[in-house]
Amino acid sequence: MHKEADGQVVESATEARAGFLDRPVLVVLVISTVLAAAVLVGIWAWMV
Repeated sequence: MHKEADGQVVESATEARAGFLDRPVLVVLVISTVLAAAVLVGIWAWMV
């Protein structure tokens, strides 16, 4: 990450797409989808 003289941050496309702690957004989406599916399966198994 590079800062200009006026304090504005200039990022590359990869840096701009990265999530918190440089985790790629795709990885965060996949993990959250898997966790959501696991919760739904758990609820379904508990109801049956």
